[in-house]
Amino acid sequence: MLRHFLAALCWAVILAIATAPLYDRWLAHFRGRHRHIWASLTFTFLLGVVLLVPIVYGGFIAVREGFSVIHSFADSVKNGAPEIPEWVRQLPWVGQWLSDQITSSLGDANTAAHVVSQARPTVVELTRAVGAQVVRRLVTLVFTLLTLFFVYMNRDSLTAEVPHVSNRLFGPTVEGLLLRAVDAIRATVDGIVLVAVAEGAIMCGVYAVAGAPHPILFGALTGIFAMIPFAAPVAFGAIALLMITQGAVGAGVGIAIAGSIMLFVADHFVRPAIIGGGARLPFLWVLLGILGGIESFGLVGIFIGPALMAALVSLWRSWVALPVTEG
Repeated sequence: MLRHFLAALCWAVILAIATAPLYDRWLAHFRGRHRHIWASLTFTFLLGVVLLVPIVYGGFIAVREGFSVIHSFADSVKNGAPEIPEWVRQLPWVGQWLSDQITSSLGDANTAAHVVSQARPTVVELTRAVGAQVVRRLVTLVFTLLTLFFVYMNRDSLTAEVPHVSNRLFGPTVEGLLLRAVDAIRATVDGIVLVAVAEGAIMCGVYAVAGAPHPILFGALTGIFAMIPFAAPVAFGAIALLMITQGAVGAGVGIAIAGSIMLFVADHFVRPAIIGGGARLPFLWVLLGILGGIESFGLVGIFIGPALMAALVSLWRSWVALPVTEG
């Protein structure tokens, strides 16, 4: 019955755990009988603004830029094949082949117009599919915020009841596992979300210096991709390729080099120190937990996976510490 709402429930619990220190400070500013209600309502509203505004703005810009690309492509090929950049011709082994393919496919105005007319329905259909997914994610986010409000408001009772019920279900050793899972979620949020935000901010500055279009939007997209293991190069690599296709070869190479250095430092030094230290896990198990969590639970598995791995490792260590009894 609740399977369609499990994602929203999981996100609400993860957000509540990750933002607990901030909510404690926020709650301290409220007084009176209904302080928990007003604190929960206002904090949830602010968190919703922080989450919703970038999504709506990014979706609007993405749709606008998508139609702009289509119109630009249509204008460029209406008189025949578009001009092939010199760097494409100079590519080893494939440069001449790509040039020949573009020329043969878009060699005259009629062929180019036919390609554009065939591409328009596909783009419109793709835009509708993306829009449907955005609406679906927004609905999930609304239910997440609604659940989060009630979690904040009843946090004290939940803090007392969840360990008690878990004790009844799984025995007294489960309380330590819950604490390890909570620590792992907070460490994962710090190591993935905060580091990804920092990566996006740094690359935003790099894009601005390199003269890339829409540096704030592309920086935000890079930060989002940086939350997924091995996905950040797709973001800044695409921006670097875009700059190269526009003739700014030096700027494109600079973006690729800066992104690679930032990714190397973040993935090899910053994230292992934050996640591994907070979750008390070797980084290999953190990485396996993230990848396995994504495969099993989707995006929310980024945080559930390390929590489960932390509980598993904690259980393993407790069993290893037990004395061996001879039968």
